[in-house]
Amino acid sequence: MRTFLFLSIVIISNIFSLLILLFRKENNSKKVLLTLFFIMFIPVLSYVLIYLQSLGILLKIGIILGSIVLILITLNILIYYIEKRIIFWSIPTGCLSISIFTLLIFSQHLFLDYIFYIGLGIGVALLFSGIYWKLFGLVIPGSLLIGISPGVFFAWSNTAGQNGLVRTGVMLVWFALGWGLVTIFARVQTFKFVWWPLIPGGILAMVGWGLYIGGNPSRAVGFIGNSGSIALLIFGIYILLIRRGIHR
Repeated sequence: MRTFLFLSIVIISNIFSLLILLFRKENNSKKVLLTLFFIMFIPVLSYVLIYLQSLGILLKIGIILGSIVLILITLNILIYYIEKRIIFWSIPTGCLSISIFTLLIFSQHLFLDYIFYIGLGIGVALLFSGIYWKLFGLVIPGSLLIGISPGVFFAWSNTAGQNGLVRTGVMLVWFALGWGLVTIFARVQTFKFVWWPLIPGGILAMVGWGLYIGGNPSRAVGFIGNSGSIALLIFGIYILLIRRGIHR
């Protein structure tokens, strides 16, 4: 009975989608892609609702979001092969879908997990959108969210130290790295050195290091070395972007 219901839904929906596509007078690439999306998405949705009824609602949503990501990747490969371009709006959508998919499938659904995965997904989506459309107003919140979300997660999760000063110090250093990313990705949009994000970033880094030293002096050198290596990596990326601008 389940198999009959599943096949009936898939066949009827696909025939209906194809008929709409064939009998429309004007069919541009967006309408064709939308039709292909529904043709691939409806079988997945039907399978989840019919065969995976025993799973929880969060797992079902995660599987559906994962399938959406795979469909968007398939459509991008197809349109790139035909028209030598990609569907850019699918990139931020895919980033957010991947983050929610990972949250619902692989995490323990704790409050910090939601902050980390959703915040990181929104941050990456805003960052890519700001770079593509050259909107610095999207690059700033995107970069800050990429720094804030891991900062809150790694500082206050169970793997972090129990000392409140240590946790706060770790969080502030991650915040500082987020401000550093603003300077890095500003280089993608302009050839000028955008220095002002380094002011709050430097202040947060110094305060964070100071709190960590006060809370756990024995491990302060290792923490400063590790966070400093990340800062050097970010600086190396900036140098590569400068080299890219020179060759332009």
